[in-house]
Amino acid sequence: MANNQYDSDEITPIDYATLTVSNTAKGLADATPAITAVTPTVKRAVITLETDQVRWRCDGTAPTSSEGHLMEVGSALSFMSNGYQQTLNKIKFIRVTGDAALKITYYD
Repeated sequence: MANNQYDSDEITPIDYATLTVSNTAKGLADATPAITAVTPTVKRAVITLETDQVRWRCDGTAPTSSEGHLMEVGSALSFMSNGYQQTLNKIKFIRVTGDAALKITYYD
C-alpha cells in the first residue's frame, strides 16, 4: 500500500488539472480542465501547492486571504478515501499574497 492510505491498484487516476489562484476564491470547477467535465466519476483527489500560500475552505463559504485553512508551498491535500464528491465540488481556494499554482490529480 502506498503511504498506508490506499491500495493504488484499487483506484485509477482519471484526469490532471491546474488551477491558478488569485485574489478571487476559486474552486475545482475553475481548474483546467474543470472538475465538472469528469464529475460523475471523480471521488478522490490529491491537490498540491507549487507557488505561494493559499487558504481554503470546503464548507460552502469562500475563504479570504486571512480566513480559512492555510496551505503552505509544497504541501498537499489528500482526499483519497471514497466519497469526497461533495467536498471536491465545494472546496475553494484564495491566494494569501501573490498568485499561486495548484496541481490536481483526480481519481475514480
